[in-house]
Amino acid sequence: MGNTVFDRVARDYERIHDRSLPPGVSSDEFVRQKAEWVARWIGKGTGSGEFRYLDFGCGNGRLFRYLLDAGPLQPLLEAGRLRLFGVEPSIESLREAERIAGDPRVRLARRLHELPPGKGFDFIISCNVFHHIAPLDRAQAARELHARMSPGARLVIWEHNPINPLARLLVKVCPFDKEARLLSLIAVRRLFEASGCRYMRHAYLNIFPPAWQRVKFLRAIDAALAGVPVGAQFWAMFTRHE
Repeated sequence: MGNTVFDRVARDYERIHDRSLPPGVSSDEFVRQKAEWVARWIGKGTGSGEFRYLDFGCGNGRLFRYLLDAGPLQPLLEAGRLRLFGVEPSIESLREAERIAGDPRVRLARRLHELPPGKGFDFIISCNVFHHIAPLDRAQAARELHARMSPGARLVIWEHNPINPLARLLVKVCPFDKEARLLSLIAVRRLFEASGCRYMRHAYLNIFPPAWQRVKFLRAIDAALAGVPVGAQFWAMFTRHE
């Protein structure tokens, strides 16, 4: 992952990203959206013991901040059952994550092998990370994530949709996306199925920015077209074969 550019922009990441987005659209609303999805996903499958969550490529840690405040996760957090981990190779971004997340319940590291030992992760998410990984290195990254999944775990890859022309334009004008190489849903499926994961489901989203989707009929349109590759982003969920 090309972390040099992220070291340079870490302290101003949100402001720089905001300038790359259309007027009235903010970087933070996309993070909030991801947190809402993650809280729903985790709330549906935690069992009764410890639940280990990994954010692979956690950047400046904003997603952790919202997860720690998410209502559906409070019972797990208060019971001490939800353990949160993040991996981020950019040193400066990791420092920002330590400041922004700012909670001892979040454990951060630059590499997967630096995290505390334990059972595999029950839920892994990687948001807009794999398009920054060199194509020749992606298979190894996918295999490493598969190896750290517990049986029955879920893994979500969240990416920009290269079929959407606005998504391509926004990536093109973003200063820290100059070296990005977008992946299609098909490419993501092939990559992770080759690593040993089993595909579960996917959705396209963000025909409209997340904040606009507070309007009921816009949210309904976005949801109704989740199976059509028109949204600016998509997520794909996988599990590990038992």
